[in-house]
Amino acid sequence: MPELTPSPGRVDAKQRAARIALAGGLAILGIKALAWLLTDSTAILSDAAESGINVAAAGMLWFSVSLAARPADRDHPYGHGKAELFSAAIEGALIAGAAGLIALESLRALWTGPELRQLDLGLALLFTGGLGNAALSFYMIRTGRRTDSLALVADGEHLRSDVLTTAGVLVGLTAARWTGWMWLDPLIAIGVAAHLGRVGCDLVRRAVGGLMDEADERELERLTSALEECRQQSWVDVHSMRARRAGDLHLVDLHLVVPRYYQVDELHTLGEKLEEAVLQHSDLRGEIISHFDPCRPRHCPSCTMPECPIRAEPFTKREPLTVDRVRRPDDEAHAPPESLTPPPA
Repeated sequence: MPELTPSPGRVDAKQRAARIALAGGLAILGIKALAWLLTDSTAILSDAAESGINVAAAGMLWFSVSLAARPADRDHPYGHGKAELFSAAIEGALIAGAAGLIALESLRALWTGPELRQLDLGLALLFTGGLGNAALSFYMIRTGRRTDSLALVADGEHLRSDVLTTAGVLVGLTAARWTGWMWLDPLIAIGVAAHLGRVGCDLVRRAVGGLMDEADERELERLTSALEECRQQSWVDVHSMRARRAGDLHLVDLHLVVPRYYQVDELHTLGEKLEEAVLQHSDLRGEIISHFDPCRPRHCPSCTMPECPIRAEPFTKREPLTVDRVRRPDDEAHAPPESLTPPPA
């Protein structure tokens, strides 16, 4: 069995990305805060508040990535990878909370009437901050996908949404400057708040789904494709497959139907070869635990084992492994005893 230890290369890449996110977030927050102080714009304040959350999230991301890098131990036999999901959930909650505060401030400004100043300089600073966020977003999403890190991808997607927010604020305030309709400023901020509320709730939902071991269809498709591509004649059928993640580690268990005359040492070797082949073919890191089920006569028409001493029916067609097939429950666990008779001497 492979050791459940995160890849050192991936750990280094994650920690470097978290440090860059923190440093970049602080710089962008400073630029947007200056733009707000110069203009007294509620819309720019809302954008700066989102960048403030980015900084807090980057700090939590750095901590969670460092914690997730620890190998499995006696108290955490599946490793510490799920720490990244806590970071994503807290980030989502902070975003949703900030959305509520921004909405309240925007309604107050709409009631009292906004007074904007030095919009040209403020818009230039905001544009600069938006460019920085765009570059940082691209880097975080690319690194997160390369290292299989939901926390990095979530942070990158939040930064990307921040870029869209900044673009909306720039367009709205430019229109306000040219038309003189200053009431557009708090309306834009309310729109930003609604967008942030949606992004925050989505982040929380995805993080909770990961903590609850929600099924990942793309992961199951990769595993199923690897099983089919690497399938050997002794892999008669696969069912009851489940997969969950702990950071970049994938923990899989499945039921493998094998010829019932196989000995224990043969099954042990078979399980090791299956794990090695499937993980390598799917480019995943982790562990695959196989539960061996003895074949029954009903498997004979789709079994390709040559010169099988207990074949009850001739081979007709091998059923390909699909996601639906490998996920189906064990409906053959209570087979009649006569189907498990040993092979003839």
